[in-house]
This record gives sequence, C-alpha cells and structure tokens, in this order.
Amino acid sequence: MMLSTSQPPNRQSSRINGQVLIFVIKLTFVCLLCGSSYLAGSLWGRHSIELNMHAPMSVGNMMQGSFGSSVETKKSNADCKKLEEELIEMQVKEELAKHKKDTDAANSNKRFPTTMNKFANGIARVNKDKLDEFFDFGNPLTKGKGGEEDALIIYHSKGAIPKDESVAHSVSFDDGNGIPLLDPQTATENCDAMNVVFTANPGNTRQCTALIGNYESYHIQRWMRVDTVKTTAIDPSLPLQLVSRGYASRGKTNFYAPPSDGKYSPVKRHWVQLKTFLQNVDEVLGDLKPILEKIARNNAVVVMTVNMGQSSLLMNFACSARRRGFDLGNVLVFPTDMESKKLAEGLGLATYFDEHNMSTIPKGEARRYGDKIFRSMMYAKVLCVLYPLLLNYDVLFQDVDIVWYKDPMPFFQDSDNPKVANFDVLFQHDGSDSVRYAPYSANSGFYYVRANKRSQYLFTSLLYHSDLIITWDSHQQVLIQLLAEHSSLFGLNVKIFSRDTEYFPGGWQYHSRKDFMKKLMEGETDSYIFHMSWTENKDNKLLFLRQLGQWFVNDQCVGKNAEEILGGVEIQTGTPLFEPCCAAEALVSCHYKDKASVNSCKGKGENIDNYGRPFW
Repeated sequence: MMLSTSQPPNRQSSRINGQVLIFVIKLTFVCLLCGSSYLAGSLWGRHSIELNMHAPMSVGNMMQGSFGSSVETKKSNADCKKLEEELIEMQVKEELAKHKKDTDAANSNKRFPTTMNKFANGIARVNKDKLDEFFDFGNPLTKGKGGEEDALIIYHSKGAIPKDESVAHSVSFDDGNGIPLLDPQTATENCDAMNVVFTANPGNTRQCTALIGNYESYHIQRWMRVDTVKTTAIDPSLPLQLVSRGYASRGKTNFYAPPSDGKYSPVKRHWVQLKTFLQNVDEVLGDLKPILEKIARNNAVVVMTVNMGQSSLLMNFACSARRRGFDLGNVLVFPTDMESKKLAEGLGLATYFDEHNMSTIPKGEARRYGDKIFRSMMYAKVLCVLYPLLLNYDVLFQDVDIVWYKDPMPFFQDSDNPKVANFDVLFQHDGSDSVRYAPYSANSGFYYVRANKRSQYLFTSLLYHSDLIITWDSHQQVLIQLLAEHSSLFGLNVKIFSRDTEYFPGGWQYHSRKDFMKKLMEGETDSYIFHMSWTENKDNKLLFLRQLGQWFVNDQCVGKNAEEILGGVEIQTGTPLFEPCCAAEALVSCHYKDKASVNSCKGKGENIDNYGRPFW
C-alpha cells in the first residue's frame, strides 16, 4: 500500500507564505542598497573631479569595496531584476493556491459531487399539489399531506437549473438552508425534458430507491428480499432480488404469465376467441356503421353491454334517466343474449347483438367478482368499446350499475376545458390503492375514450391480451397495465380523476365516505353520476340503490324477460316496457343500517359489514 507524500493544504500554504516573506525581506534590502547607490552616485557625479579611468568613485563602489567597477553595478542591477521576477512568480503561486483552496471549499458544499454530474447537478422542492395543478400529469394524485407535501426535482444538467443566480446557487450548493422550495414555473423553466416518477411505499416496507446514471430506462425495476419460487413474504435474511412489480410484500404476486399448456389453457382459449373475432370483424363493423351514423352525437356514443342476469340494472339506468328527462338516443347497448336485447329495445335503447363473439357468454348473473360469468362479460366489455373506436367514434363506456344526475357527455366534450380536452382516455377513480391497480387505479366501469390511433391501438392491444384477462380474472387489471405501457411507449394521454372529486362518485365513497354520501343524497355535490361499484353481486347492488333512493324499476319487472312482463306479447315498436316497469318516483326501502340511506334506517335491517356502525 503506497502512502501519499503530498502535504496537507494548510501546511503547504504556510510553507509558501514563509518563502514569500524571505524573498520580500531580501528584495527590500537589495532595493534599498540599489537605490542608495543610485542616489549617492548622482550627487557625487555633480561635484567630483575627473579621476583616472581605472578608479571612478561612487558611493556604490565604496560600499561594495571598490571604487568604480561597472561590472559590479550591472551585477547588482541584474540581482534586483531577478529577485523582482521571483517575487512576482511567488505571488502568482500564492494566488493560485488561494484560488484552489477556495475552489476546494466551494466544491465541498456542492449538493452532488462531480462523480454524479452526468445526472445530478442540483435539487429543488416543489409543492406537490401546485406541481400537479401546473402540469396535470393525469395520474390520480392524492392531496399532499403526511410527508408527501413536496416533490423533488433533480437537475441532470447545469443548463436545466433555473436562471436566477441566487436560486441557481441554492439549487447547486448547500447553503445551510436545506433544499430550496420553488414554484413549478421557476423550477422547470430551463427543463427541455422532464422524467416524472411517482413513488410510494406499498406495504410500508423499509424501501429504498436507487437512481443510477446509465442508458435511459422508462421502466422501474423492483427488488425485494423474498423467495420468488415459494412466493414468500419479505424476509430480511434473504438477499434482494428482482421481482414482478405486482409482487406484494405479504407474499402474493398479482401478475403472472398465462399458461399455454393444458386443454383449457387461457392462451388456447384466447386463440379461439381471437380467431372468431378476426373472421367476423369486417361484417360486424359493416353492421354497426349505419347504426352509429344514426345515433352518434358530436361523433360520440354511450356504450354498454349486458346479459340477462344483469338486465335489471340496465333497466334501472334507463328508467331513472328517463324519469329525470335525459335523452338516451345516443346510447348503444351490446346485449350478449336475445332476452336482454329485447328488454333494452323495449325501453327505447338502440342495440347490436354480436352473435359471432358474444352468443357463447352465459346468461346468468355473476355471483362474485372474478367468477366464470364475470370473466366472460369482460370480453364483451372489450369488444363493445373497440368496435366504435375502429369506426372513429368517441366512446363513453359505462357499466349498467350507474345512475345519472347530469348528462356526462357535455363534460367530456368541453373543448375549452384543458383538464379534459387534452386527454385521450379519462377514467373514474376505482378507489383502491392495491398494487395490482398501480399506477392508475382506473375504474373500467366508467370512462371516456377519444377515437384516435393511440386509443384504437390501446383497445386492440387489450383484445390481443384477452389471455391475461382470463388468467387474472379481470380486464381492469390488464387495461391499467396497458394504459401505463402505452402512455410511456406511444404518448397516450391518460387522465384518472381524483378519488376525492365530486364529479364521479362510486362504491369507494359509498362504503367509506359517510360525510360525502350525506351531501350527495341532499343534492349538495356537483356530481354527474353514481356508480354502484365495490359491491359483490347484483342483489346487493339493487338493495344499496334502493336505500340511496336511486331505484326506479317496479318489482314485477325485476329479473323478468320482456315476454313475461308483457304477458307473452312480442315487442314491436316504441317503448312498451317503460310504463309497466319504470316507477314514477324512486322506490326506497331499508336493508342495511350500516350503509348509506336517503332515509334513516336506524334500527332497521342488519349490518352487512363485520363491526359495521350505523350510518345514521
């Protein structure tokens, strides 16, 4: 091991200062000597007599021990000049040493060392809420609080740092005042490009984030101390290793590849479905074109899909909307069986039955999230949005468990509102912050899509990933991952409305926001719709909607087909189901005292949740 022989900066500086002092004293003495010699010589030359040429007299010669040596005089002058040059040289060295010392001191206060200056030259804080308001990233940001009030901006290059000198200094150097807090405009005024990373700590683990200067990557690797073979929870004794971004800290992976082996493998079932679609897509689009030309408004349609098992919820949407005076002429229903087709048409709704792709979907109701019928309906939800998009129509897709307070179409078509007009797809917030819904938590039961090449390919890709829908029991989960990928890859502009917005409430508010639900039922919110999501099955949806005062279907029509309702009479034209099935006013009843109700259900019904507390 070699030891450094260089002296510490303070000792080196002291040595240089000592040398300078010696030379200053020496030079001063010589200058005095030279000066006095010159003065004496001048005085003597004015009054002296001419001596012989070998013995000129001067004070300088006398002081030097001779009387007139010109050689000695020249030598003295040369010494003076040499010492002067050496002094100048020493002064230059001293200034250079001082400058180096100042530079070293300054560099020691830089926020990032030179070993990182390819990707980190400064840092600033910006209020999170103001930053999102300034840019509207589209992600559903929660209000900044509890340690998330500020966002960090790291400046990769010096040229990206704000132009104000004092701001630039505080961004680049540690001035003892912490990381500077800037407004969004100032913080980003010199940023020609900006990478935006959203991060949290799912599972509240001891999480770290590594930022590595390297070839640019637009994906985040996730490493955890787990055994991926056994799918274990976090174990601090294990080494960090690469995992799926859907790996939960408790030891569950949400994203796994669909198996291709086996008779009923998701991959092979997907191939069969896709083959049927490709063989018939031109025919279907040809059938749909005149229908869409007739009903579309401002080049947009409202799209729904339903089977017989969920038909009562479709009827409630139609009945509640018509009782409130909404024109449903731009609604197109994609029924998956003839029974639900007749019910929809009996309520005056336009329909299209894609018998090639949807006739195999079961007619019954899904009993729980992710069961066989639920999965089958997911495929219909993909196709009914894709078809109009391929014909260049904008689509508002909604589940049948929705009621309208205001027509939402004008909201999404407001070209003067940049918070809406600048986005390709806009979604209601699901409410869940589960890792499998990251990064958007988009609700796949209410969203608006603008027809363009980005959105068309998004839903084409969703169709191509139907094997994942089968494997994961959810097209919502697949759609969210495609939203993230297409946003990064193609620049798809994605907007998820905040969970706290009043515009589009749903099951999350119903089950966890008592204060909001009371305002909603009093008509004190600026809400367009209510979505009865976060509910296990149709039966509970119906009961919850009755408590809310949002149920408009008479009992004799619930769960019945059109022939049963009309006594065997075939539907010809018009809306023959409207009068017998649609109640003039909402039908209200109490069922669960721990759930929101327009009237007090205190002391009535039972709790549906364990440890549920009375709503009133």
